[in-house]
Amino acid sequence: MNEKSINGIYIAFSLIITIVVVLWDMYLDKNVSIGILSTVLIAFGVSFTALIQKKEDVKNGIYLFLLFYAIYLIYSSSVHYGLINFYDVVNIVPDEEHYFYPSAIEATKKIDQGFTLFDFSDLLIYSDTAAMIYFMGIVGSFAEVYGENSVLLQKVSLIFVAALIPVVMYGISRLYFSKTISLNVAIVYGLFSFVPFLSTIILRDMHIALMFILTIYIVLSRLTIVNFILLLIVTFISYYLRPQTGIFMMGFVSVYFFIFIQSTIKNKYMQFFTYMSFLLIALVAVLNSPLMDMFNQISESSAGRSEMQASSSSMGAKMAKLPLGLNVVALFGFSQIQPFPPSLIFKGENRGIFELWHLLAGVSWFFGWGFLIYGLKVKKIFASLDLKVKLMFLFAMLYLILIATIEFNQRRQMAVYPIVYLLMVFSYLSMSISERTKMWFGMGIFYIILVVLLNYLKL
Repeated sequence: MNEKSINGIYIAFSLIITIVVVLWDMYLDKNVSIGILSTVLIAFGVSFTALIQKKEDVKNGIYLFLLFYAIYLIYSSSVHYGLINFYDVVNIVPDEEHYFYPSAIEATKKIDQGFTLFDFSDLLIYSDTAAMIYFMGIVGSFAEVYGENSVLLQKVSLIFVAALIPVVMYGISRLYFSKTISLNVAIVYGLFSFVPFLSTIILRDMHIALMFILTIYIVLSRLTIVNFILLLIVTFISYYLRPQTGIFMMGFVSVYFFIFIQSTIKNKYMQFFTYMSFLLIALVAVLNSPLMDMFNQISESSAGRSEMQASSSSMGAKMAKLPLGLNVVALFGFSQIQPFPPSLIFKGENRGIFELWHLLAGVSWFFGWGFLIYGLKVKKIFASLDLKVKLMFLFAMLYLILIATIEFNQRRQMAVYPIVYLLMVFSYLSMSISERTKMWFGMGIFYIILVVLLNYLKL
């Protein structure tokens, strides 16, 4: 059986599973809009995949989209009804119940009154997340034509966004690897990253993650005017999802600008003058922006939450009290293995078994960092990387360190994880089977030791 036939079977199987789950959700939610919305979103997803993938990669891309749409829909539906039956709630994160879903109801009414994205951005209550509210309003308005704007329906729209992320990851991988390796890379990311868990939560972070991975894909692709225009569009959307994120994304856009200048201006003095001028203009623009005050307010609020989180863990509290510099390194490291210790998902407001995929992602990311550090230190992979990858990785690390000093939550960190994951893959592929086996075993032992130290020695 040839590759074309196999792809066709995979696509058909994934589509059948999706249809069955959608019909089941329609029945349980008593809402025909779920089926109609899913049909529209699947059509959009397939079209989007066909647009961003090379011709020879379209079928693999469509297969990935349908596969993860089905997986995330099954998982999200199970969590949704599980929370209702076991906890009598429909959410994992309080923001869903207290802000985003009520905002979706209100936004639906405003969309029907003719409100635009810019109208939402002018309202103080929505100004910090106008694009997300507008998107939920569009979905709600569409749903009410055929049925009801329910919590599960809003989660279906979120699943659509989440399912596109492995598709883009496949596109990024194809810039460097074969079809088979790229397919495996995308599937591993789709299953073992934080995307599955966060696809069940009505927050804007999944949309931001999609914008970031699209930015990474565009920057790593060929330098063209079309790609530059697409970058500006993605940055615009990101800004209206969260203004601070839009500002940070300009760092990724600057990588594109840097490479463009380097390839078009050959005189080193002119290059230096152009870089310095751009940096000066960017610095003045950001420092004089009222968004800085907004970012500081959010940082202070998040810092307060981070302190409370740290106080619940003696290890986190000790890290926060370490000397400046060392505490940043410690907090960064601790932020990359959350939720930790594993028992954390069963404590406080966490939902235990319904957050197991969150724990799986945290453990997987722990092993990923082990491979990455080995690749950087022993295999010296950084020296062999393309300049764009190097610059984006360094910017991603800066972003992660800044976020880690504020809070441990992967919701905001995951936006730049794709470029870090790409280096994890480079590291893993640079290793022999013997080296990989030793790393798996060594990292497993190390993780167990950390759990024992925290749980039983009360560090």
